[in-house]
Amino acid sequence: MYKLFKVLVVLGFICGLLTAGSYAGARVTVGKFLGSAPPLAGRSSSFSFAGVEELGNRRLVWIIDYATSQLPGVRRATFYVSPTGDLIATVPADLDVRLNAWQRSREPWETRVSTRGS
Repeated sequence: MYKLFKVLVVLGFICGLLTAGSYAGARVTVGKFLGSAPPLAGRSSSFSFAGVEELGNRRLVWIIDYATSQLPGVRRATFYVSPTGDLIATVPADLDVRLNAWQRSREPWETRVSTRGS
């Protein structure tokens, strides 16, 4: 009985480490996508075992949802990340374009002018 308990504790610990590593990978992926000063706030995270309809019922996906946004025309943003840390999809689908436009609008005017001429 003691050996069974010990095996269950070790398996639980290993599963916890794998889950923490997977979550950290998902957070790093979204952080790289957003950059150092993200215009999104109100983050919530969940893990889908059952699948996500928007992705064709793809199973095992981290769902990282942002409730508020400073991006024009975007009220909420959702990221779907695989357990291995690969970005699967974003909602809205053109979030990268909107994020780049927002970042360019925050640059000083001289920087924007000099980069267009290159």
